[in-house]
Amino acid sequence: MNTSNKLMMNNLQPSFRSILYRTIISHTVTYFAIGVVATVLLGYATRMIRPDVAPLIRKMTDPILIASPLFQPVRAALLAIVFYLLRDVLFSNRKGWLIMWCMLVVIGILTPFSASWGGIEGMIFFNLPLWDHLVGWPEVFSQTLLLSVILTQWVNQPKSKRLHGIMLVGFILAMLLPILALSAA
Repeated sequence: MNTSNKLMMNNLQPSFRSILYRTIISHTVTYFAIGVVATVLLGYATRMIRPDVAPLIRKMTDPILIASPLFQPVRAALLAIVFYLLRDVLFSNRKGWLIMWCMLVVIGILTPFSASWGGIEGMIFFNLPLWDHLVGWPEVFSQTLLLSVILTQWVNQPKSKRLHGIMLVGFILAMLLPILALSAA
């Protein structure tokens, strides 16, 4: 194989299907894993029952909250559309993970177009102490960082059986554990 053919093969862009599959799995696994860790470390259960917060947020025992990992593939599919449109920047660039992470942090966390908890607009519109907005940042910053690193690595090295196996097991667990919790309730 001559040099120009090798160059063309190395520059092949990932398909939408490839990005979609990997985004669904990567997002769901990182969402679930970081969510469990953050719930424990950041004391969400206690925060959620505070009189000023309780009317705004579901309790940890709410079936919809327990089922939330089951909804993440849909959310991830929407992210995959954007990632696919930006594939030239995100997946053929050594710093694609950093570009993806900055995009998710700036647009998705700090400056979404709606007033959301933890975002600048939420800090303006919600009558909550500043700390209530900032306390969740470690969770969302670390989840988006982990998603960005894993996803770009996996898309750029699609034949990695080890990463594929780990992520697939994580995805199955992230889907199975909420179902088991809901059926036991």
